[in-house]
Amino acid sequence: AVAAHGPLQLPAARALGAALAEALRSVHGAGIVHRDLKPSNVMLTPEGPRVIDFGIARPSEATTLTRTGATLGTPAYMSPEQASGQPAGPPSDVFSLGAVLTYAATGVGPFGQGAVHELVYRVIHLPPYLDGVPDPGLRALIAACMEKDPARRPTPERLLAHLSAEPAPAPQGTHWLPP
Repeated sequence: AVAAHGPLQLPAARALGAALAEALRSVHGAGIVHRDLKPSNVMLTPEGPRVIDFGIARPSEATTLTRTGATLGTPAYMSPEQASGQPAGPPSDVFSLGAVLTYAATGVGPFGQGAVHELVYRVIHLPPYLDGVPDPGLRALIAACMEKDPARRPTPERLLAHLSAEPAPAPQGTHWLPP
């Protein structure tokens, strides 16, 4: 939708963020970490956004990757701990939610484009590029999601409360999306 129609306007971006926070609350509540939340794993349906593709999801208590030294996920949307081969818990999905919202609000990811090693370096060592996020409140919320320290990231519950504080159209049907 973003590639075809451009960045989402603020109300639609907030509605998407609230729906993703609600999805993560449910996923994490079931004891699962998605580990690959990215724009192509979010379907926009008449019933609202749906998180899909749990192919590399793991129980949140799992501490090992598929094989020693393996890094799973999409570099432009993975958390620093995931990019460096560390265990990825629920805060990792929150980082990815921030990256997805950056893309939804600007049309570009928070770490740009490039070779895998360049993206991984930026994810681990550089701050996300958020200047294109037009709303200061949404920019601050995304920045909190994308803290390098997982302990400093908000929970999905806190995100949902913040994104629901201002009225936004419910992400059901298609009225909340651009024409």
